[in-house]
Amino acid sequence: MTVSGGLPEVLAAHCPRVATAIREALHGHPAYQPIRRAAGPMFGGRRETCARLLGLVLRRSPLPEDDRGRFRDLGVLAARQAIPLPVLSEAWDLALAAAARSCWTVAPPGCFTEMAELTAHAARLAAGAREACIRGYAEAPREGTRSRPLRRLLAETLIDGAPAGVIADAAGVRLAPAYLVLRCEAPALAERDWERESERLESWEGVLYSGGPAGLTVLFPAAEPLRAEDLAAEFTAGLAARSRGPVHAAQSCRRGVAGIPAALEEASRVLTIAKAIPDSEDRPYRADELLVELAILGQPAIRGRLAAVLSPLDAGTDLRRTLEVLLACNLDRERAARELWIHRRTLHYRLDRIRILSGVDPSSARGLQLFRAALTSARLARLEHEGSRAEDGSLPSPLSV
Repeated sequence: MTVSGGLPEVLAAHCPRVATAIREALHGHPAYQPIRRAAGPMFGGRRETCARLLGLVLRRSPLPEDDRGRFRDLGVLAARQAIPLPVLSEAWDLALAAAARSCWTVAPPGCFTEMAELTAHAARLAAGAREACIRGYAEAPREGTRSRPLRRLLAETLIDGAPAGVIADAAGVRLAPAYLVLRCEAPALAERDWERESERLESWEGVLYSGGPAGLTVLFPAAEPLRAEDLAAEFTAGLAARSRGPVHAAQSCRRGVAGIPAALEEASRVLTIAKAIPDSEDRPYRADELLVELAILGQPAIRGRLAAVLSPLDAGTDLRRTLEVLLACNLDRERAARELWIHRRTLHYRLDRIRILSGVDPSSARGLQLFRAALTSARLARLEHEGSRAEDGSLPSPLSV
């Protein structure tokens, strides 16, 4: 279709095309149906909504208060239908990107500066509409019973890296200048014990969390980093004292609220290592404690060579298990023999067999370091395999809550 006139006339004439582009970008998205249902009450339909917003962009007009109220209602609707805020936020980004691409495609040559200005204004309007939507989402838990508590919602918003000021105000929480992120797994914790531990989290001022024992993320205010580390260690120790199985934890801290997603990513990588090392303790690990293991995680060739270190042990009985238990017992042979239900002389015999079969002496410092790295690599491979099977649906995910 050829349209004469300036840029505003061209874009206005292509409004149906823009509306179609947005629909195609959102079709199949989890937030699509709530947005579609809300479009009618908002402005009369999908195309009417697009025409209304495009008109505001072309006139460089601010977002009217009535329109803010309509976007707030959209947020309430999404919250009541249990659409996670990150999913709703993603829908905003997809819609804005689709509209911008469509408009830039039909813009006449020579309109770069004017298109850039219109795109910037569209982004400002979208930010105002998004803020109103989030406000409605934040207020919805006080209006209905199906939405999650505001503090949990605030934690999930910070973890996602989305704007959280509106939700923090609604929840009555003052955001800290920085947060220590704790990732923790205690799958053997009983439900009644988790209730006690979650109550303890909620009693600490400013502490936020999301998830449960099988996959927990806790945000500790870190204006005083040492205080945050003490709380994280105290909480992890409490989980370990109540749990009937191992507790694995990792922590990371970044400057500013915007650093939470990066801290979470690092803590998640460290947690993967903490679950794999044979001598892991029930405490939060930091990345700088596991630099060698993190390097192994990203080096497939080295992991292959480490696997070769362990392969000769398959010729013996329980030799890998013997090494794992010895390391887990902090090299205490008396304790390791008890854990293995064998005599200490049998333990000595097995260690000699390990030395003969592998050519590596498990009694030497170098041998212990090499075997620890090899066992960690092997356990990482097993965890990765189990994780891929869980994603395929053949196993329940260990992170599901």
